Amino acid sequence: MIRFVALALLAMIILAPAAAQTPQAALTLQHDGGVVTAAWNADETRILSATERGLVQVWSAADGAQLLEISHGGEPVTHALWMQDGAAILSADESGKVLLSAAEDGAQLLSWQLDGMPLALTPNAAGTALLAMTRAGAGAILSLTDGERLVDFVAPVAVSGAVWSADESQARAWTEDGRIYVWDLAGGAMSSFDLPSRGMLLGVDWSADDSRLLAWYTNGTVNVYRTEGAGVSGRAISGVRHNSFVQRAIWSRDESLVMSWAGDDTVHIWSVAGGRSQQVYRHEDWVIGARWDPAETRVLSWSHIYVYLWESETQWRRFRHGNLARGAVWNSAATQVLSWSWDGTARVWDV
Repeated sequence: MIRFVALALLAMIILAPAAAQTPQAALTLQHDGGVVTAAWNADETRILSATERGLVQVWSAADGAQLLEISHGGEPVTHALWMQDGAAILSADESGKVLLSAAEDGAQLLSWQLDGMPLALTPNAAGTALLAMTRAGAGAILSLTDGERLVDFVAPVAVSGAVWSADESQARAWTEDGRIYVWDLAGGAMSSFDLPSRGMLLGVDWSADDSRLLAWYTNGTVNVYRTEGAGVSGRAISGVRHNSFVQRAIWSRDESLVMSWAGDDTVHIWSVAGGRSQQVYRHEDWVIGARWDPAETRVLSWSHIYVYLWESETQWRRFRHGNLARGAVWNSAATQVLSWSWDGTARVWDV
């Protein structure tokens, strides 16, 4: 008992200074329910957020005043993003309802009903069409100009995610057992291929020219494969191994590096050419997400209730939420961070 009390006191001594040094947020936006996503608009004067209670809200980035509210009838929101240079808002919820609303007054411009909860909801580069895919494998290309369903396609099994091809001529989806489904959007033909790894596939990301495929697995593996679109060319050409499931992996801007993060409490930055970790960022709990700053010189990550800023493997700052951190983004100048959490807040931090 004495030993337990001594250890508890020691923990308080160690942790109290860290808690005392946690900076105060420059702006706190209080919501009725956990915040699932948030984003600045293009000129960073407004903040868009969405909650598990079915609300999409717009706030003033200057003083935190609420400017707009769009209701999804209590259904948890899955997606919310700015469209049309900030003039419109695209949102979706777990029931499969998708709305395009005017950002000025919330008026409904277009709406669709998907067959289940959307996993992917991604506009094309021109902002004229939307790739939608549900967990059940029902996919569609939706017109963002007149609301028409341009193409419908269906996977034979449940899927984990979907993306456009680089030239937007294909839709691609993947399953946990490592199968990739590909649809030709002009002709409607479907093809498929399997990745060679035996682990459960958690996600994939193609390179900008579609010549390489990044894949990550529950067994801690992150691999890079060569691909010609209809399959992969042999074994992985590069990769690293985490000690637990990989949450996600992303390419650097020039695609010479990959950043991956995992349930082993680490973020790794590694060379595609050599497959060696160049930097490792160690956390106190499993890492939920991470991203580079615009210059790719610093790293933002979030784990448990904290949002971390790193520079060359050194923890530079740490911001604290009252519950699990859900996500975070840099502003364009990398002088502020916007983070959101299950504690019902989105917060802006000066860095």
